[in-house]
Amino acid sequence: MKGPLLLYYQLDEDAAHPRQAYKDDAGIDLALSHDLTVPVGAHRVGDTGVHVAVPRGHVGMVFVRSSTGIKNHLVLSNGTGIIDQGFRGSIKLSLHNTGDQTQHIEAGDYIAQLVVVPIATNNIAEVPELGDTQRGTNGIGSSGK
Repeated sequence: MKGPLLLYYQLDEDAAHPRQAYKDDAGIDLALSHDLTVPVGAHRVGDTGVHVAVPRGHVGMVFVRSSTGIKNHLVLSNGTGIIDQGFRGSIKLSLHNTGDQTQHIEAGDYIAQLVVVPIATNNIAEVPELGDTQRGTNGIGSSGK
């Protein structure tokens, strides 16, 4: 097993440093660089001001922290954010308020986490047939209750 992955980052002027609460945590906590209010049922985009260089052969996956979903009823509008290896922009979070109260997040509040994982790179090719499988085209709900 290899040692820890080194993740290079830069910060915009008002951004909080990414952090790991515990040494062996998989996620790197991200905070908003500005105050943000998310009304009930609404979507708002928050900026972390954090730029990362995801290593080749890896992808960054952004999730809300457990406490953000449980305490604030905020989820990512797209479920999971994907940070590709070549992206160098600031990590932004599209938040959706699923609760019954307006949520206010203050600058510096750690609300999301970045998990960097290895991936297989893809080559894609169109073919006339994909071949048969037992499952075939049976999709959502096909495996029963």
